[in-house]
Amino acid sequence: MKLRYIFTAIVSSLCLLVACQQEDPSSLGTIQLEKTFLTIPLEGGSVDLNLVASAPWAFAKSVLINKDPETYAELPAWLTASALSGETGAAKITFSAAANGFGREQELQINTGSQIQYIIVRQGSMEAEKASCAEVIAGADGKTYTVTGTCTSIANTTYGNWYLNDGKDEIYIYGTLDKDGGTKNFLSLGIEVGDVITVQGPKTTYGTTVELVDVTVLKIVKSLLKVDKTEFKDLDKDGAEFSIKAAFKGNGAYVKECPDWISLASTEYITGVPSKLELHPADTSKMTFRVAPNEGVTPREGIIKVASTAGKNNSDIDIIVSQKPNAPALMTIADALQSSYAHVKGTVMAICKRGYVLTDETGAILCYYGSKFDATKYKLGDVIEVINATSAYNYGAQLSCDGKDGFDLEEKISEGTGKVTYPTPTVLDQDGLAALVASISGKTGTNLQDAIKMEYVQISVTPKKSGNYTNLFLDNYDAADFSAYQLPADFNLDSMIDKKVTVRGYTQSISSSKHVNIVFTEMIEGEADVPTIEYTDLSTISSLASGADFELTAVVAFVTTRNDAAIVTDGTNFFYLYKPATMPSVGDIVTASGKISVYNHLHESAQAPTVTVVESGAELPALTPKDITATYGTFISSNDPHPADYITAVGTYVVDGNYTNLVVEGSDTVKGSLSGKIDASWNGKKVRVTGWFTGSNKGGTFIYTDVTNIEAVN
Repeated sequence: MKLRYIFTAIVSSLCLLVACQQEDPSSLGTIQLEKTFLTIPLEGGSVDLNLVASAPWAFAKSVLINKDPETYAELPAWLTASALSGETGAAKITFSAAANGFGREQELQINTGSQIQYIIVRQGSMEAEKASCAEVIAGADGKTYTVTGTCTSIANTTYGNWYLNDGKDEIYIYGTLDKDGGTKNFLSLGIEVGDVITVQGPKTTYGTTVELVDVTVLKIVKSLLKVDKTEFKDLDKDGAEFSIKAAFKGNGAYVKECPDWISLASTEYITGVPSKLELHPADTSKMTFRVAPNEGVTPREGIIKVASTAGKNNSDIDIIVSQKPNAPALMTIADALQSSYAHVKGTVMAICKRGYVLTDETGAILCYYGSKFDATKYKLGDVIEVINATSAYNYGAQLSCDGKDGFDLEEKISEGTGKVTYPTPTVLDQDGLAALVASISGKTGTNLQDAIKMEYVQISVTPKKSGNYTNLFLDNYDAADFSAYQLPADFNLDSMIDKKVTVRGYTQSISSSKHVNIVFTEMIEGEADVPTIEYTDLSTISSLASGADFELTAVVAFVTTRNDAAIVTDGTNFFYLYKPATMPSVGDIVTASGKISVYNHLHESAQAPTVTVVESGAELPALTPKDITATYGTFISSNDPHPADYITAVGTYVVDGNYTNLVVEGSDTVKGSLSGKIDASWNGKKVRVTGWFTGSNKGGTFIYTDVTNIEAVN
């Protein structure tokens, strides 16, 4: 809170205590307020504000209600007002709030003409509650707390963003006020890592991070200890050594806690030399630590606590150490099939009784558990990272943990919905089956290099019983056949004996040199056509509000010049996928899921949506750019927020320093901001620019266009 508001709040509180003292109205040239500080009871209620204005007035959108995307409103969510704007003359505004368990307040801004008036609405008392970090974490957003803890790291030295740890739990301090209540002056407080600090401020939760916002510092106890470095990241997996210098004013510096894979190799003490400026300088301890080789396939992290004491005063500082894993770098499934030990990430596309099929844009592989497999822990669409040795069995490539407790690493990156979009299957007829079986002639079933390709196929077959086995036969052909690989019971294959069925699934292996094993994904009675991939109607995605979940199937029409986004299309509409973890290519059919975001007038995905390539090399629909020349000035405002779009417009090409713009006749306030295929030789000429709308600035005065074509216009 700024100093003028602290003063206003104090004065207003005193006025409440002295009932006979009347509050003077606050006035500007164009507006007079009866008061600038209003209170509502904690149990809920209303309070009136009378004003007289000589010009139209309105509450400004000055209240931050969401950080990502950054969104402002006239009022916080807990407060309502009977009017947010008005005309010349007298008016009464009634503010109301529901009952609440703690005090809260909000500064509001009223604009009239070029002048601004501020008011504060408070509910209940703003007395802070003393709490531990755990109590803050469990407490309600908006409540004010007083907390004491150690500064463990500083993220921003301008605003004062840092971490406070009370010895058991940790919270994030987002903004620290200076001694006068000002912002962006953190360095004036002299706070350092290791200091024990008491702060006071309101709680908020940003995503999963618990924060105290714009705190007031009540007390600083300087640390007896300072170190030159508090983080050693990504140390070599084969082991390493590192040193810290710890300056101390206590009785020495010592290691209080240390992970078992880190040892103290040596300590060297350096006595401080007194000077005129520093009569009692700190002594320094140089500590050298040795990190053992990491034999695990996962990275590891530990904390070394270095401490110093002087009487009852104790200080300690955390040194964070992380070490790289003893594992191969992430690779494609295609590369994994050439490696004896693999690290892959992919999407679960099929599940059987012994494992699951994992795919990426380069291939597929069976992740085999054996009899220990629990299919209930997996869903189609799960994105999973696996590290394990590769092997082959019956000419089928696999990552197998059979006989072990599990894979060396198996981590679910994101959870699927149980539904996936499959690529267009390859129809495996008699010729294809014969060729597949013939391909293993003279090869070894346990040799990974001799494994067959795991391919998504469609077969039209008749299941027949042969003793305890069921095989699937093509019409009039018995030199080779198909077999259902570890088929889950819900497929009920026995009900289809001697009936014609269509099966889709992944070729997995070949047993007895003639039975091609298929991991089923679908079984249909009768003969079915080869399915085509259906795109999601992207207009339904563009209607979703910020923060909503989305899921789509579409084809990539464009990858931005900066390679930070992919624009997908259903043939008519478009959607902007912002910074997917793996960037697809133009012509890839993809499934994507994540959250909707709105940033600078662009309707898009939030950062890092989950994108899976279903099929590559698809033919793009015929796309015709939308000519917005006549509506250039209202292109954004007429449909705000606007989805990505394929656009064209005629205007004058203008190079302005480092910027390239398109100036369209009749559009006085909106220009094109061009990137991509631009060429300064067009400067000053009338041209037609075609490209992709990728957003705007905050004010909506530029149409950002990733240019694909420029041509002269007479």
